[in-house]
Amino acid sequence: MAELKTYAPPSGPPPSNTGEDYGKLLKYCVGTINRLQAPKVFDEHLRRLGKKRKALFGGNKEAKKLAEVFEKQVINSCLDGLPLYANDQAVINQLAQSRCLTRIKEVAAEFGIPDQEYVFYDLCQLCLFKIVFYIDNSGSMKKGNRLQQLHDFLKLFMKINVSPQPLRLKFMNHNNEIHAFLRQKFNIDCDRIETEEQLNTVMANIAINGATPLATNLYTTILEPEVQNRKLGQPLLVVTFTDGSPNGDKYTLGKVIRMAQKKLSENNLPKKAICYQFAQIGDDREAGEYLDSLDSDATIGDVIDCTSPIEIEMKQIRRKNPELSTEVNYVKKLLLGPIDIAYDSMDEINNRVY
Repeated sequence: MAELKTYAPPSGPPPSNTGEDYGKLLKYCVGTINRLQAPKVFDEHLRRLGKKRKALFGGNKEAKKLAEVFEKQVINSCLDGLPLYANDQAVINQLAQSRCLTRIKEVAAEFGIPDQEYVFYDLCQLCLFKIVFYIDNSGSMKKGNRLQQLHDFLKLFMKINVSPQPLRLKFMNHNNEIHAFLRQKFNIDCDRIETEEQLNTVMANIAINGATPLATNLYTTILEPEVQNRKLGQPLLVVTFTDGSPNGDKYTLGKVIRMAQKKLSENNLPKKAICYQFAQIGDDREAGEYLDSLDSDATIGDVIDCTSPIEIEMKQIRRKNPELSTEVNYVKKLLLGPIDIAYDSMDEINNRVY
């Protein structure tokens, strides 16, 4: 049996005099942060690129001016609420504290391309977000190899995760019971999975049954606790794996996303501070159409990316990083699609961005 690897993150502050230039990663991050914190400037940036219709009456003059530096520096005016990252140095400090350059070198070596570590640089954006995986564990997930696909992805995420945060899992059905059982029987915290062995134990012991109250439980399990009566320390990236459209739901996904945005605004935080990836497992056509409708929604689609099953998705994005395997490209698209405009637009048809 192959030795199970541990992907424990570094801890504590970054060592001094490392010689690492975290400033070189800034260009991968400023557009992402500006997109979330300065939506008016982002709109003007899209207009400059010809990807959004011109404003009928001139638009916002300050936002137009700032759009010229949209991809060059963190913008600190025309903001939607209090900034989560106030300036370039705040981003650089977060990256340095994460020690992601060291981790990027390790990942490049592990995948056999130590001289091409640059293909993983854009993953540094993950260090700026808190990432939570939301798992559909309804009965239909037992079909075919859906659970194995999910398991394989989570293992691959742990291998390429360049941020210091652990794997966090929340479950659509019986979340509290699953967390309590795994903690009591195996001493595993599902909010802090740091080894492949722990992940294997979790996947072997989760309950797979019930309906698909995807939206309602997304709100009660993840969104409400994150936004209710406290402020986000970082933007939040929620990655959802599901094989079907919701049923037995009190709310729609669009409804709960808007509810969370409203609460963020009430807390004077950017309403785009929570981004969403909905990754389809299996080939249910109705589910795919439902998820696509979220991605193209005029009011919330700019914080949502929907990823098709890997076989379909890779036909559209295989040219992004030819140095990497199909699976690694897929994982990068899935993680960065909701936050990086370059990835979100990779699989869009007829040049539609938002």
